[in-house]
Amino acid sequence: MWSPQHGTIFIRKAAEKTVSDGGIVLPNAQVELTLEGEIAISNSPDYPVGSKVLFSKFSGSDVKVGSEVLLIIRIEDILAVWREE
Repeated sequence: MWSPQHGTIFIRKAAEKTVSDGGIVLPNAQVELTLEGEIAISNSPDYPVGSKVLFSKFSGSDVKVGSEVLLIIRIEDILAVWREE
C-alpha cells in the first residue's frame, strides 16, 4: 500500500456535479470541477482518514491506487476541513 510522505495525503474526490441545483442536466463543458473529497490515506494526526475536506482548484495529481483513482495533494492545498458540531 502507498504511504504518503511528510506533507502529502491521498484524497478520494467527490463525484463531479452533472446536474444543477435546479435539476438541469449540465453538458460536459459546464461540469464543475470537484473541490471536495474525503481523505483516503493519511499519516497526519490533524487530517485523519475519512475527514471531509475542500482543496485548491488545480492542486495535486491523480494516481491509481489499487482499482481506484485518488488525488495526492500537499497538506497546504487543503482549504477547509468539515467539523461536526
